[in-house]
Amino acid sequence: MRNSFKNEDGYVLVTVLIMFVIFSILGLSLMSYTIGSQQFSSANTDFIETKADAEMTVQEAQAHIMKGVDEINDDLAEATPGLGGVISRINSVIHQAEQRLGDEGLIKKKVLKDGENGVFLQRVDIEVDVESSDKTLVRTFTISTIADVFRYGAVTPGDMRLNGAPYIKGDVFVGNDLRLHDEAYFKSGYGRWAETSYPSIQGDLSVEGRYEVPGWLWEWRILEEDLDSYFEIKPRIVDENPDVAPLKVLKYITEKRNDPMGDITTRGYPGNIDEIDGYQVIKRGYERQGKSPKAPDRFYGDTYIRGDLKLKGSNLKVDGNLIVAGDITIEPDGNDESSLTVDGSIYVHENAKLTGTVLLPENKFMYISGYPKNENCNGNNTQNNKCGIYISDLTFQGSIYTNHEIDISEDLNMNGTLYTRLGGRIENLSNESGGTLVVVSEGELTIANNNLYNNEPKVINAFFYTNSDLDIYGVGSNLKIRGGVYGRNVTLNAVKGSSSDEYFSGSTNFSSSRDPLYVQNNQNSINSQLSRLTIEYAQELILNPPDGIPTVDKVTVKQIDSHFYDQ
Repeated sequence: MRNSFKNEDGYVLVTVLIMFVIFSILGLSLMSYTIGSQQFSSANTDFIETKADAEMTVQEAQAHIMKGVDEINDDLAEATPGLGGVISRINSVIHQAEQRLGDEGLIKKKVLKDGENGVFLQRVDIEVDVESSDKTLVRTFTISTIADVFRYGAVTPGDMRLNGAPYIKGDVFVGNDLRLHDEAYFKSGYGRWAETSYPSIQGDLSVEGRYEVPGWLWEWRILEEDLDSYFEIKPRIVDENPDVAPLKVLKYITEKRNDPMGDITTRGYPGNIDEIDGYQVIKRGYERQGKSPKAPDRFYGDTYIRGDLKLKGSNLKVDGNLIVAGDITIEPDGNDESSLTVDGSIYVHENAKLTGTVLLPENKFMYISGYPKNENCNGNNTQNNKCGIYISDLTFQGSIYTNHEIDISEDLNMNGTLYTRLGGRIENLSNESGGTLVVVSEGELTIANNNLYNNEPKVINAFFYTNSDLDIYGVGSNLKIRGGVYGRNVTLNAVKGSSSDEYFSGSTNFSSSRDPLYVQNNQNSINSQLSRLTIEYAQELILNPPDGIPTVDKVTVKQIDSHFYDQ
């Protein structure tokens, strides 16, 4: 019995020793963890502080540059110095910022547009290393004469109506009222509304006026704090006041209309005249089909066509400027396309029908009056008596100006700007030029019937600007605009998912007696990114501006990126 007690005492002693060891290990582990946590917390705090220091350093350098640019603009308001002098002052401001930055960071600058033709664009990167880390803060912004309106996904100085579920990825500015609706308008013979969900904005939203939704009295004002109920993806509400004054579109078009080329004419001269003001005269117009030897495929020097110019499945090269006294028609002959290459600018006194390829050098232009000789605008393009320009399957290099309207019914591959006085209609558009098409209009623009009833969106690189109303439809259409939009008033219509002019399983019928329309059910449960109208702002519009993009008489600074990068 005594031995049994001794054994029990031994067991107790061993147990106590084991427990002591376990608690010692746990204590040491807890102490180590606590010390490690304190060290990690301290290191993390230090890293946050050094990141904040880097951001402050970058902010001070950027603020100095912005202040200098504001002073330049103040001087521009009082006088109009040459752009060369403005560029020199900008470089001086950046140099001062570099000196203030000293060894704390680095400023890199790259001129993307040197000011020729009024466009100045400079990219500036401010780089500051984060102390005691492998991170570098890089903030990128641009200094340019490009108008502010091209820095937004959607902008209007007036009202914006978002009917249904358009998806905007980019910043939005509304100068007056923003009206939100959970139905989209389908433009057809009679027109009708299709029930869907509310819109999505992935970006900043600034509204100078009221927020309105349909109510018992149709327009019902809502408060910002209630916006969650009226957006599928809610934007960040900001208070901005960008310069969204209308561009002087008529001035741009008038300058081209009054170009000296327009004063050159053979009216009143005998029919056998060979030359006028240095231009060789092609006496009875020019027409060439295929590789016909009856007409030359090249003109050397400035050329004046006395009459119409028509290419049908043929090519023409002009080594200089080209003036066409009548109409210009470029069209295919079966599978054979036509092309016109001009080393200067083109001035057309009447109408244009363009299908094929037209190539101009950088900073050259094509001006088209848009009016036939008899000024009868009641016909159609195939009869050559409709006013305006008809464009279909055109590849164009340069800029186009017209004193009338445009009618784009198929693809337009263009890294340039198209100016129109009376607006127009755009259908079945795509742009595969690798650049951005900018349409600038004084009159109303309507964008409809693009990629009808297809489930995959047609992606176009474009910016649409008008000093009148802009209407875009994404109910039957399925369109993704990589660029942006501006209008005196802007209306966007869209549903999500599939739509068709025939019934399909899981669809709702919104048809009228004459116009069928079926839209996918359960619109509220469909992903916002499946909207049939998406506008995605593209920075390429600023970093790689197309030929002929409008400019303003001031310098603007726009931040486009700010990130911490690994060294």
